[in-house]
Amino acid sequence: MRIKQLDIKKYQVIREVLLENLSDFVVIAGPNGVGKTKIKDSICHIFQNQGNPPPNSSVILQATNEEELTNWGSPEITLPNTSFWSNFSRRRKKINTSSRLIHIDSGRQIETIQFNQRNFSQVSALQDDEEEDSSYSAKRIRDRFNDICDTLLQEKQKLIVGLGRSAHSKLESNSSSTEVLVSRQEDTTKKFEDLFGKLLYPKTMAPIEPHSLTIQYYDEDKTLRSFSDLSSGEREVIVLSFDILLQNPTDSVIVIDEPELHLHPELSFRLVKVLKSIGARNQFFLFTHSADIIGNSFDTGIYFIRPKSRITSGNQAIKVDSSNLGDLKLIPNLRETIGMLSLGKKLLFVEGTNTSMDRNVFSSIAKTSKIDLAIIPSDGCNNINNMSLICDTLQKGVFGIDLFMVRDRDSITDEQVVDFTTKSGGKLKFLPFYHIENTFLVPEALQKISLKIDSAKPRTVEEIGQKLIEFAKTQINSTVLHYVKSEIRFKAGNFDATPSIPITPSSSVEDIAKGIKDKKDIVVAGYENDFSEANIKARVEFWKSTLESAISNGWSDEARKLFYGKSILAQFASWVSPTRKVNIAEEIINDESAECKNAIKPLVDIIESI
Repeated sequence: MRIKQLDIKKYQVIREVLLENLSDFVVIAGPNGVGKTKIKDSICHIFQNQGNPPPNSSVILQATNEEELTNWGSPEITLPNTSFWSNFSRRRKKINTSSRLIHIDSGRQIETIQFNQRNFSQVSALQDDEEEDSSYSAKRIRDRFNDICDTLLQEKQKLIVGLGRSAHSKLESNSSSTEVLVSRQEDTTKKFEDLFGKLLYPKTMAPIEPHSLTIQYYDEDKTLRSFSDLSSGEREVIVLSFDILLQNPTDSVIVIDEPELHLHPELSFRLVKVLKSIGARNQFFLFTHSADIIGNSFDTGIYFIRPKSRITSGNQAIKVDSSNLGDLKLIPNLRETIGMLSLGKKLLFVEGTNTSMDRNVFSSIAKTSKIDLAIIPSDGCNNINNMSLICDTLQKGVFGIDLFMVRDRDSITDEQVVDFTTKSGGKLKFLPFYHIENTFLVPEALQKISLKIDSAKPRTVEEIGQKLIEFAKTQINSTVLHYVKSEIRFKAGNFDATPSIPITPSSSVEDIAKGIKDKKDIVVAGYENDFSEANIKARVEFWKSTLESAISNGWSDEARKLFYGKSILAQFASWVSPTRKVNIAEEIINDESAECKNAIKPLVDIIESI
């Protein structure tokens, strides 16, 4: 059986979720609190309540085997349906089950396993394959797992006892024989060893012995270790996969809550591959935040559940697959948090680290302006530049994500700004200032904040402007150096040694080498002119004159743009509050005055533009 359609209405936190034309591998994603767990609960509700969907909801099932088709009397049924429940509620084999719901909840943390030991008579009394009612596969996985491991030991014990019985019977029937030929029997525990190896390679599972006390494995150094020595993620993936493998389900609905818990992305990827290989004609529902699982499931389709507050009417679920990824950016209000990445959410990569001013400032402004944006630090401006140049590739690699980058304007020319903006397709944004700290170098805003910090020492706007000029004068030469170095680095970085002469199939090594050398000589000659002492001196004079002019008639917008703002803001903070550290930027962002709002407007404009 498989679920073709699930229509949930007014079920706890869910207003309306309609999932149609469901595939055999369904991924449900979305931020916390939107109702992913309630969708899972609604599926479980169906199979735990005599085939009755939650109130106001409906479900369409499809038959996937002849038994279902015969008992239902139709290839599709809408629940509730009495013929469905009479078939579903029948007792089934615990091993090689069929037409079941298998529920894998998120409580899978099991530290140790202790096998139950049996004597010969107890092993002899074991049934070949026990039957269980429909509630077995819906139990908590923790409650099932000891039983699962016990069953593994039973299988090995039954195999040994069976071989012993066969040998004994043959010896009894031929009293003159001292040797008998025993036919090999299938060891059902081998498939668990194989699965363990696929998931945790290079670790390998040790064979289960008749008197095993727990699951054991060999690590990378071939040292024998216990199940409890595995990492939490490794234990969880074994618990989850062994549970399904033991039941070896066919034609079943398998619901897995947060399969990525404690898992490295590579382990998540292996797990998905293994799950798809177990049994036949099963339908999987994975409820996840994992960007890795989602990124590898677009071929089957992913449903994102949107918050009710953002989708005020209609279906909260939206299906995203390879056919409509390109249209995702057209969907408003789609915010599906998946760990660090968010499908349908804009990501802004900024300079610095998690604790840098860039991230904190942009995050604060986005929050204050109620703009939905994820801010991700990317260390230095070189990383930002490189990311901008491969933006299209990145965009394809992180499906459905809108990527943007912003960097300071420090030591960069207008020519460079145009060049990078063009190459990035507008994805790379530049601050209109040398540093993000320059944003806050507005005397009117600083005057408001300085009064808050120390009302006993009111400072005028003119006094603050003069202080900024005083700080700026101390750094003119160092700032000039930064600008000229940047210009040289920009020009030198465009070195092209492509030969001026044509290179043909008949060209010799000497021809190619000479062509490169001749073009290099031409480029170097050009550099000799561009980087001559006279030209460098001219650029130094230009920048020094520009910086001095910017403060010649008081603190100006041009000075705010060009000077080394990080240093100036730090000096200002120490001047206003010499005895305690204050965060001027944070104070201005949080201040509701027109002066402070005007100061941060350039940053708000950048965020609103993306």
